[in-house]
Amino acid sequence: MFNDFLKTTPFRFLVVGFINTLFAYFFGIVNFNLFYDLFGIIFIGITNNIVGITFSFVLFKLFVFKTKKTNWFHEYLRSYVVYGIKGIVGIFVLWLTIEVFEWSIYVSHALSMISTILITYKGHKSYTFKDKGYGK
Repeated sequence: MFNDFLKTTPFRFLVVGFINTLFAYFFGIVNFNLFYDLFGIIFIGITNNIVGITFSFVLFKLFVFKTKKTNWFHEYLRSYVVYGIKGIVGIFVLWLTIEVFEWSIYVSHALSMISTILITYKGHKSYTFKDKGYGK
């Protein structure tokens, strides 16, 4: 029974999401240290988001949802819609927990990330990678 769970789409989503988070975190730190003085934080933030979303999209497509015979470019563009919604919700949670509840950034950021996991999963499953052929 546990082995069956390890093969499910939600489990693969969590594992790939963890890998995506580690990649984005370390990529962002490296870019900040290498390019902050040259380009500033806005350029770094935009670059990190594009690279992070692209990395996530490829891993989710190949290892989680496994869509076949679909238009990669359309799915890629749809992933930006999902991440846009995720960003709005995450920013709202940060605002609420920091500005209204006056919680620490550590707790607030963790809640922001946790609160968007389900949104991202449902968005990718029902919108980005909407296809009858994705994994069980």
